[in-house]
This record gives sequence, structure tokens and C-alpha cells, in this order.
Amino acid sequence: MLLPELVRRSAEKNLTEYCEERVPYCARHQVDLRFELEGASLTLFRVAADVAGTGLPGETPVARFRFSIDLGQWTLHYPAAEGRWIFYLNAAPTLDLRRLLHALDQDPFGLFWP
Repeated sequence: MLLPELVRRSAEKNLTEYCEERVPYCARHQVDLRFELEGASLTLFRVAADVAGTGLPGETPVARFRFSIDLGQWTLHYPAAEGRWIFYLNAAPTLDLRRLLHALDQDPFGLFWP
């Protein structure tokens, strides 16, 4: 199911700003953040410039934000083994994606930022 247009544009704006603020411009040649929209989910990735001397960028999933069309709320999920995503219990579902971005920054258990 696709995100409603206004929700999608707002989420893309919030995540673009988050990525730009989180990684200083002078460090983006080493590491960067990007996000990808798939259906009603947005996945945030950490992109490393050179993985193990291969010269290829490596992407590591950091977090997934899922939007419930029925409830009109976002939820935050962290990556687990075998490509699974687990609901992050320390951040309640919310209408405001920025609240989940704040929870992502807090990360007291190190689930998002290794």
C-alpha cells in the first residue's frame, strides 16, 4: 500500500533534513545517510564510502519507519538477523515522524547505531 501524497512528501522532507543534519558535509566522503521508500515504509541506511578496501560503497540498514494507513501513525523498527525488522518498544506509534527521529538519536540500547 502506498503512502498518501502529503504524508510521503512530509516524511521525505523530514528524513532529508535529518540526513543532512546528522552527517556533516565535510564527512560525507566517508559516511553518509540515505533513505528509501517502499510502499508504506521508509528505510534509513548508513552508507560507508569504502567497504573493506573494495572501493565499493556499503549500505547498512539503520531503521525502518512504517506508516499505518488505517491509524495514520508511524512506528519505528530496528534491524535484526536475516533481514527482519523488530518494533522498537521505547517509541510509541505517533503522527509525527520527527518524534521517532528523536528516539532514533537517543538509542540508549545501541540498536540503531552500532
